[in-house]
Amino acid sequence: MSGAETAKWLESPDGAAFDLFHRNNNNDDPEGLEEQKARYSGYESYADDEEGYWYVATCSSAYMADDDPRDFYDVIQDYVASHAPVWVPAGESAPVPEVDGATLAQAAWDSVTIPTATISYNPMYGGVGATFVGMDTWVWATGDTPKEVTVTATAGSTTATITLRRRC
Repeated sequence: MSGAETAKWLESPDGAAFDLFHRNNNNDDPEGLEEQKARYSGYESYADDEEGYWYVATCSSAYMADDDPRDFYDVIQDYVASHAPVWVPAGESAPVPEVDGATLAQAAWDSVTIPTATISYNPMYGGVGATFVGMDTWVWATGDTPKEVTVTATAGSTTATITLRRRC
């Protein structure tokens, strides 16, 4: 929102009272409204500005990990609490979102496709895929099985690379 839109919204109990960050549905909660205003540090000085904009961190449940036991609202609380709104004057670039290395490493790991290995072994009994009981059996990868798979994920200035190597 522009500086003017943000100031109008923050000064309106109907606007700020329903902010998702606070889950505040009570228009009579002055503490919640003041807390919301404090997040937009110095918003009053941009109250007449129609060209600059506030950029606010947002979350989408589409990106929430399936194995995360937290309620989506809790995730929003944590994220928004550590990402205050940022004022960007007209003509300047919006802030580049920051993604931590651990998140990028997980994204890289999730996108890895490890090719199925083709194996051979010795001793082999005929063409039936059997070996001999009581004898040592050697097993190895053959054909186009790669010795290494590398995946890189990059967001802004942060990059994470993971490499999987076979041991033999």
